[in-house]
Amino acid sequence: MHNCLRKQTAFTLIEVTLVMTYMALLASIIIPRFSGVQRRAREVALRATLHELRHAVESYHAETGAYPLTLDDLVATEAPPIGLNRNGSHAVIIPADWRGPYIRGAGGQVPKDPVTTYRTWYYKTSPPFVGLVRSMANGRDLDGVPYSSY
Repeated sequence: MHNCLRKQTAFTLIEVTLVMTYMALLASIIIPRFSGVQRRAREVALRATLHELRHAVESYHAETGAYPLTLDDLVATEAPPIGLNRNGSHAVIIPADWRGPYIRGAGGQVPKDPVTTYRTWYYKTSPPFVGLVRSMANGRDLDGVPYSSY
């Protein structure tokens, strides 16, 4: 008779199932939003890195009168001997005009593309857009804009 008065402290199978269903529902809502936040952060970082690279190319051009032959010239510690003019032809760089490095990437290298995670960029060296820098990432951002059009 004493055993009949004891309260049960275990959960029923229905209660456990309801809690598990509720947790799965919450996870299905939260996880995609979190992954969207990470992707958006990479997209913002890509725009910032492109702005930094483009500014460095323009500073290089303003000071030397030439565009970098490659993006690696932006992180060089000594003046490169040649660059590019607006026509994509070689132009001599006067070392006294060069005030680099124009960008400080990790390890003295050009920054990585935050979307592709590689140091590969589309750098235009022929007219009419000499000095143009774009991402080589495939696909579109969360707003449907191609990364290559940033």
